[in-house]
Amino acid sequence: MLNALSSPMGRPTVSRAPSSSETAEIVERIHGIGPLLRRNAIAADRNRVLPQETIDILELAGAWSISTLKRYGGYEGGASMLLEVARTVGYYDPAAAWCVVISNGSVMLANRYGDEVLDEVFAKGPVRAASVFAQPQGTATPDGDGWIVSGKWPFASNSAHSEWALGILFIKGEPSSEPRVGFALMHRSEYEVQDTWFTIGMRGSGSNTMVAQDLRLAKNRIISFEDLMGAGPERDPSATFGRRLTPHLTMSTTIQAPSLGAAYAALDYVTEAAPRRSITYTSYRRQIDSGAFVQNLGAASIKIDGARLLLERVAAHIDAVASGVVPMPLTERARHRAGIGHAGHELVEAANDLCWLHGTAAFAESSVLGRMWRDINTGTRHASITAPMGYELHGNGLTGTDYISTKL
Repeated sequence: MLNALSSPMGRPTVSRAPSSSETAEIVERIHGIGPLLRRNAIAADRNRVLPQETIDILELAGAWSISTLKRYGGYEGGASMLLEVARTVGYYDPAAAWCVVISNGSVMLANRYGDEVLDEVFAKGPVRAASVFAQPQGTATPDGDGWIVSGKWPFASNSAHSEWALGILFIKGEPSSEPRVGFALMHRSEYEVQDTWFTIGMRGSGSNTMVAQDLRLAKNRIISFEDLMGAGPERDPSATFGRRLTPHLTMSTTIQAPSLGAAYAALDYVTEAAPRRSITYTSYRRQIDSGAFVQNLGAASIKIDGARLLLERVAAHIDAVASGVVPMPLTERARHRAGIGHAGHELVEAANDLCWLHGTAAFAESSVLGRMWRDINTGTRHASITAPMGYELHGNGLTGTDYISTKL
């Protein structure tokens, strides 16, 4: 029998998202370590993995504890807290912010396991995690009172520093029945990480491949897709806030945060350099003397602000719904997916505009602006947040046609 959700009997529960002041405190700490994050971002980009120092200082700042339930020492934060914290980290290092989102998002998924499993995972407090929940890449086969799991899960961000991980797979039952989709929860000692992440952007995220072969897991470490991603907990009045958060929409929203932070960093970089840079082959000794430059800089800034407003709207709605027991309608989820995708589209356009404004120096290998451009262009193309899919999902909702994806 698959692991079922259990109500927190005799355990402290939370009914709503943390206060804005708690988020502000984490953000302030992130700004305090920002210069160190930005320096370490160079090594992360070069080595294709975050330095341990970055991991450690983000832990001291509280960035890895956002989604951990309060009963285990975390913030039990919602979409708004994760969006704001990851945006701030992304201002200094988008790849580090990406890992913050993936780790907290993976913990959010793990929160939907039963209390017995959570007591094991969080026995010593908050953990770092990884997950792959796109297409099933493995199998779980019954074996006595447990499961035998084998699989290979590529693009597992933060896998180098994770303590636990989830991998999507097919759950096999009786020979005559169709396999069901579900997830395996694995400790870091139970899977290997293969070095397969070679990209031009978000290099520091270390999104390598997790591999498990003939791994024996306890019965309660396998959970069905419906139990993990379904709306059951969203209707449960006894569930704590962290379990009522809608998983896929929360992940899709917050995964744009690193690119949002990077876009603001790119904007500041170009703006601060403008009084010192001329415009080649023109009489402009300073870029800010050009009306066209000033106008286009303002336009790029508003594109970034527009993206931020769209993402903040989604995050606030997610948190509001998780504070009650009525799941968000599919039409609203689809509208938000379009907004998330459009935000990414605007961030890419703004990054391109800023590179045009700054000049070809943006594409020097050592350029902060160039790295932000690479990270934004890579991050916004994650399969769950691409603009064309989001637009079509919203169109499905508007026209009453079948949704092109069941992951809403």
